[in-house]
Amino acid sequence: MKKILIGLALAWLCAGCESFLDSDLLTNKTTENFPATETEAQEMVTAIYSQLLFESPETSSSFFIAQLASDDCLGGNLSYSNNCATNFLMYKDNLNGLSGLWSRCYKLINRANSAISNIDNVASWSAQAERDRLMGEAHFLRAMAYYELVQVFGGVPLRTEAMSTNTLPRASVDEVYAQIASDLRQAIGLMPAQIYTEGSSLAGHATKYAAEALMARVFLFYTGRYAQDALPDGTSKDDVIGWIDDCVYNSGHDLVDDQRNLWAYTNQTTEENARDLRYQYVIDNGLKWVGNSSVETLFANKHNLKSNWTYTWWSNTCAQFFSPSADNYDQVESYPFGTGWGAGPVSPAMISEWQDWSAKQTFTDGFTEDPRLTGSVWSYKALDPNNEGNVLMDCSLDESEPTYTVSYRYYEQTGYHQKKYININACNASGNIEAFGKVLYPGITTQTSQQLLQIADLIHIRFADVLLMQSELKEDAEGLNRVRARSHLAPVAYSLEAIKNERRWELCFEAIRWWDMLRWSGPSLEEAGDLLNKQAGFDVINAAEVKPMVQFDYKKRLQETQGYWPIPQTEVDLTNGVIEQNPGWEPSAQFTDWNNL
Repeated sequence: MKKILIGLALAWLCAGCESFLDSDLLTNKTTENFPATETEAQEMVTAIYSQLLFESPETSSSFFIAQLASDDCLGGNLSYSNNCATNFLMYKDNLNGLSGLWSRCYKLINRANSAISNIDNVASWSAQAERDRLMGEAHFLRAMAYYELVQVFGGVPLRTEAMSTNTLPRASVDEVYAQIASDLRQAIGLMPAQIYTEGSSLAGHATKYAAEALMARVFLFYTGRYAQDALPDGTSKDDVIGWIDDCVYNSGHDLVDDQRNLWAYTNQTTEENARDLRYQYVIDNGLKWVGNSSVETLFANKHNLKSNWTYTWWSNTCAQFFSPSADNYDQVESYPFGTGWGAGPVSPAMISEWQDWSAKQTFTDGFTEDPRLTGSVWSYKALDPNNEGNVLMDCSLDESEPTYTVSYRYYEQTGYHQKKYININACNASGNIEAFGKVLYPGITTQTSQQLLQIADLIHIRFADVLLMQSELKEDAEGLNRVRARSHLAPVAYSLEAIKNERRWELCFEAIRWWDMLRWSGPSLEEAGDLLNKQAGFDVINAAEVKPMVQFDYKKRLQETQGYWPIPQTEVDLTNGVIEQNPGWEPSAQFTDWNNL
């Protein structure tokens, strides 16, 4: 039967900050006549990528969920901020809070299904390799979407046919993982053995090596979380080791010289015109941003300066949400860091654990502490709302850090925010402060809000993670010590405990810790619950008042939900119960306000 393809918005960002594909909407196209050419097939696959981007991370992204749910960050934001505090506590203000994530992933899956089913409509290809690349990317992206869904919700309806509208029950977790593994095998076999760094016309596209790395991540999560030895399709540990070794030894991916240079706060634009506002930490440590699509990045969301108030997702919206909030924001006082929505303040318990761990390590090259701590955390002095100089909380890890005035409305302010995904400012040629992306690429946009101007990649997979997964899979210290050496840490013998620590500090604030906690805990979730319950014994600033951190039994809540969030209730209702709700999401699990906990 002929099916109509309507409204495929083609605007996935490719090479560089500003290079991306612009195309008209595809209307009046059907599976009988589209794609007819290689160019149309490329457009069809490009349309899949657009669904990786999200306007509101709090409702549309597992990245936001994982960032706030782990023991690295608190919830933050306003007292009644349902999507910030509730991701942190595994409560929701309503059971449709993640409908954006559900719909975004299924839009991606539908577009991938259409591509996989119809790419062979193309009568003539410039080369077989181009057809295979596009088919491989479609399988990779479908695997990514199902992996996001199954991690957040557990079993979900499994749709693999183009434009399918049948009402389907939830597939089992095993069935979903079998599909993910099958798609990744296809992707590994079809995509070329090459990488795309900055300047390539294909920068931002998936590669064979990204698929190999994602297969390792999927394998480690599934086998740990569900206490299995292999993926449901029969993919074994030896299979995965073969792929991860190929990625490590043959891909050309590598670690950049200093991990801190991956993050946009080290960009040269922030320093060049800054005069007296230069960020002393960057200068003192000789840091310089390597830019987007570095040799360390295997796969990332790409962003540019084309955002407006209708299409905000071209900017890295996570930076806006994870930036601290202030009612009387002073750009000079906190330069180069910008203001935002105040989600995910860093937990003081995490900082204490990191400092204790660092103190027990042996360092090389004259270092005496882990440079990633000050490189990953903005430790500002939190002042009282009247700005009279009465320090409520002096959390400085580095005296050169800029100060910051606490907002009277906001909750769980700790004096710590992460630096990896945060709004970054710079001075333009006139000395005025603007978002760094606008200064780096002047003349492209008339927008002024920093919310629309954050161009840093949101990295899904990077090479340090690959090396640590390789060590964990092979139970040897080669990859582990390669990551440690970059941060001037002496080599250690392999142990799972060493892997756990290194992954936490190397990959903090990259939305990986939460999933690591779940997989290392197994079906009981005991270990994750115990780790979460350590978030106590320190003070926070709630509405400009210093108060003890709320006492909450995270372990109990985690086990009630089994680590899954609610299926959007609209999906349950529309299917008359064919799709069943997850346990632990009855009316008593509704959140109204921090003050009611």
